Order: sequence, then structure tokens, then C-alpha cells
Amino acid sequence: MQKIFEEVKSLDKRCYDKLHLSEDILMEQASIALANEVRKQTNKGQKVLFVCGPGNNGADGITAARILVKELDVSVYIPIGVKSKMAELQLKRLRALHVKVVTSIIDADVYVDAIFGSGLQRDLSENISLIIQQLNEKKAKKISCDVPTGIDYEGKVRNVCFIADITVTMGALKESLFSDNAKDFVGKIKVANLGVSRENYETKSNSFLLEDSDVKLPFREKQKANKGDFGHVVVICGHKEGASRISAISSFNFGAGLVSLVGKNRNNIPYSIMSSEVLPSNFSVVVAGMGLGNIYGDEKLRNFLLLHEKPLVVDADLLHHKIIKEILESKNEVVITPHPKEFASLLKILNIADIDVSEVQSSRFKWAREFSKKYPNVVLVLKGANTIIIKDTTLYVNSLGSSKLAKGGSGDVLAGMIGALIAQNYSILDAAISASIAHAKVANECKCASFGISPEDLYEGIKWL
Repeated sequence: MQKIFEEVKSLDKRCYDKLHLSEDILMEQASIALANEVRKQTNKGQKVLFVCGPGNNGADGITAARILVKELDVSVYIPIGVKSKMAELQLKRLRALHVKVVTSIIDADVYVDAIFGSGLQRDLSENISLIIQQLNEKKAKKISCDVPTGIDYEGKVRNVCFIADITVTMGALKESLFSDNAKDFVGKIKVANLGVSRENYETKSNSFLLEDSDVKLPFREKQKANKGDFGHVVVICGHKEGASRISAISSFNFGAGLVSLVGKNRNNIPYSIMSSEVLPSNFSVVVAGMGLGNIYGDEKLRNFLLLHEKPLVVDADLLHHKIIKEILESKNEVVITPHPKEFASLLKILNIADIDVSEVQSSRFKWAREFSKKYPNVVLVLKGANTIIIKDTTLYVNSLGSSKLAKGGSGDVLAGMIGALIAQNYSILDAAISASIAHAKVANECKCASFGISPEDLYEGIKWL
């Protein structure tokens, strides 16, 4: 698990004020890291073009080019000149070594984007947009300095964006790198130290990037056990019965001792799953909403969801239902798992915001936090290219997923997996985190083509984690 920061200017300032490091030292270290990455991606005799902007991001690129002079065939392109004092100083140092400064994009084997960094707040000019488009069309290795040009400080992708294979981000991970819109542009993200270790550069954060190693799978270490020790998951059946069946099988395959499908439309039930029209006398958690439709009246829904104290995992149709407000305000342990469209609907029902899906997607972190301010005891799992998990003020990003999961039924699998872990005595937050990572891990390890994965592949893959 790595820390993520909304901004790093305050971290830089702390280095100047508390650690007595100068701006020049931080820039030199940033540029050494960038130069080292260029070395790794370049073979002897290959050409490297640094495209540098007018500010300190451009200065990082100019400095890295200076470090690599004579070692590699390096050229620098500065399309709109330099403006910051550090960029002027670094260009003066570069010219002293007679580095090639070109006046247009030339053919190269590696292109380094050092035009604009994490402070971008406006659309790119027509000239810079054209340059980015030309760079994106080149068949070469592409590296970004700090943040790919075109991603702004909030993670929104402006009118055009550099498509990086690798982003060398400076000092610490920035939240803007993990917006859904940024995912197709950042490539592999690497963090550069700035004269001190990350541990010394970073301060306290409430946001974290989840890693493979953060998953806690429900392995059974005690041998003296029975099915009751691993909980009983209830999955509420709905109009589209396949969705609840997928969730039930996923719960069972992820370690739940017992799983029951409850309600109407209990057809084609696997032999390992139990069935009942009413809630069983003893259960651990209820998973509901998948394919629910409107086959139950308010009284029946209240019985399933509110007339007990067990945790709830809520997905899909229930997130559009008027009962959701009562659930969130009255239940102590709730996990909700909306996709962006469901989340937009939920925000409106809860009187938090009346926005469309595009606004949710452009400001996912903002709206996740707004929801969590109002419902700090609820675990929100906002699905997407980078899934956001938040409870109270602590936020986690799962960037391990892929477009393989963009299939009907994938979310039903995840809901069932979360329910299974809650049944096995995970906290609702730990269940959401571990199930989300495991869900992505199953998809990544599936051997079928990226377009061919199915819910059946996912719930079968759970067995082999």
C-alpha cells in the first residue's frame, strides 16, 4: 500500500523549510531519476528527444537531457521558450555543453514529455495540442515527466493528452494519476526520490494505492472447523435471476460456509446453494440489488433489508430505489458497490448532487468524498477503471483492474465476494478492499482473450487464487 497525495507543493515546501534542501537539489534529483529511466529504455546509438515546456516541468526535462549528454544521442525541443527561473538556469547549463536544441519534432527512438506537469489548470494551446498529437503518432518509447501533458491537477484529461508508456512522477504519487480518465495515458507509474527517501519526503495521507500484496485471502488455517465457522451469506433473488445466482456462486467459491438464495425466482439453483422464500433463522450478511427489478413491495424489501441487524452489501437496482436512503441512515454496516451511472442516481436520491455520469467520471475523488462526508460509516466501492474504496475520510484506489472486467455480471461477482468475506468475520472495509483486489487478480490471471472473460470465468477463477 502506497500513499497518494492530492498535491505535493506542500511537500516540496517542507523540504525547503524543514529539511534545508534547495529547489536546485530537488530538481537535480528528479532529473537524475528521469535520466535513469531514459537509460533503461534506450539502447546504444538510439536517439532521444526531450520536449520541454516553459516552467519547472520543462526544467526537469532540460536537466535530464544535460545529464545524458555524450552518453546518448540527445536533442531538446523547447517549443514555447522558458519562463521560470529554474528553467532559464537549466537551459543556460545545457547550452554550456552545446547540446542540440532543435526547432521542431525530429525522429527519435525515445520521446520524453516534459511540457506541463501536475499543475496544469487549462486547456492546451493549439500549438502544444498539435505537438502532442504529433508525438502520439510516433512509433517510439514514450516517457512522461511527473504527469503526462494534458492531465490537469484534478486528473481531468484536457483537449489532448500525451500517451506515455512510463510516467516518472516526482516525489510522491499524485491523485491526478489515478482518475479513470488518466488511466489510458499514464502507462506504468514510477516514483522518483527528491534528495530524500519517500518516507522522509511524504507526510501523513488519508489516501492510499492498493497493491497485490494488500489482499488478505480467506485461507483456512485451522483444521478443526465446520461450515458454520465460515458464515452464511443470503443473496436476495430478483427479476433477473441470473445476477443473484452469479453472486451466490461467487460467495460460495470465496469461502462462505453456507449460501442461500432467498425470495422469488429461485430457479436453476446449483446443488451447493440453498434456497428459501424467507430469510433463514441464522445468517451473517445479506447481499442484495443484483437484477432485483421491482418484484417486491416496500414491506417485503424492508423485511429482507431492514428488520435485522446484519450487514448489507448493496448493488445495482437497489441503488436507484427510494429505500436506499433509509438503509444508509439506519444500518450500521453497509457496503455499496455502484458503477458511475448508479452513483450519479444515488447522489441525486440522497440530495448530495444532481449531476450526470460524465461529471461523476471527471471528479470521482471529489464526489466519493462528498458521499462519505454525509455517510461516514458506509463503505463506498465506486467501480471504474480505477476503483475507489472509501470509508469516512480514508480513501483507497485499486488500479489493478482492467477492461476485461467491463462485462455484464462482473459486478455481481464482486458483490458476492464482499459478502463472503464479511460472513467470514472481515470488517466491512477489509472485505471491500480484499474482495476488490482479488476480483481484479482473478481477471488478470484469466488466460482467455481480454474481450472474452465471463462471470463464470471469474467465479471459477476464485478457486485458484
